[in-house]
Amino acid sequence: MCIISKLNHTMSHLYYTTILVDAPKYIFKGVENDSDLVIVPDFMMQPHSFVRKVLKFLLIGRLPIAGRWVERITGFKGYQWLTTLQPGDRILLNGVVNLNTLRAVKWLLPEGVCPFQYFNNCLRFVMPEHKVGRCVRAMQAMGYNLLTFDPEEATKYGMTYAPQFYRFPEPWQEEICYDFFFCGMIKDRSDRLQSLKSQLEGMGFRCKFIIVGKGHDDKISYEQYLDYVRKSRCLVDMFQKGQIGLTRRPLEALFFNKKLLTENAQVADFDFYRQENTFIIGRDDWDDIKRFMDEIKPVTIPDEVKQRYDVTQWLQHFK
Repeated sequence: MCIISKLNHTMSHLYYTTILVDAPKYIFKGVENDSDLVIVPDFMMQPHSFVRKVLKFLLIGRLPIAGRWVERITGFKGYQWLTTLQPGDRILLNGVVNLNTLRAVKWLLPEGVCPFQYFNNCLRFVMPEHKVGRCVRAMQAMGYNLLTFDPEEATKYGMTYAPQFYRFPEPWQEEICYDFFFCGMIKDRSDRLQSLKSQLEGMGFRCKFIIVGKGHDDKISYEQYLDYVRKSRCLVDMFQKGQIGLTRRPLEALFFNKKLLTENAQVADFDFYRQENTFIIGRDDWDDIKRFMDEIKPVTIPDEVKQRYDVTQWLQHFK
């Protein structure tokens, strides 16, 4: 069965190949109704069976194989659909780094279809750093327009910088239960999070930290996550070592009008930064944390500033 059984080609479209779960599903809700965006399932994943993995490695992206045969080899529908796109259409891939897969996709795209790639994770986190430049150059040589949320990688590797994005939330009933809230995967920050939580609770603050990983807390739904966001005064942003681009938490703080406690000093370079709203660990005086929380009144950021980080504005990068 084709991914999209009937395409309307009275106008060009941006086809975004991704699987929307949790936060992305919330962010993109309703966007297709108000834009030229069409979200299609991700069909560029690694095959499940050993035989298909071997065949993919040996054949896909090494020979210009027809879409129907790529589908048989990988076990995923969608490659044949690529050949039905029209000049002026655009396709947006979500952080695919397998060069053979990218080459196979490019061979199947008709002339006049513009391929984009967006990276919402640092490439130096998904491959050895010494390979990043070579991989980026290979993707660009194939004709892909590359965009990243990380300003350092954008400058270093000649990609377009497209910052993290979010959406305007529905109105909510304010009911504050916590002073500080964090929720995220354990990664390399367990000790830092536990230490921070102990410090804050030692000062009398109410903390809700959900650290997801083996031996820690279970994962919660994004709706549950947002419930904690609404009930908290300040969101905690602690990221992987070496990261420069914004995580989603500063934007959640921005759109939900919450204070932010962050390790990322780069947040001060953004136009939504206000000293009254943001405490930067390692730059601001830790002795001022109680004054920051209890005495300094937060500043409301104008909607025209927030609009620059709305998902509809992010989509303008792919015109």
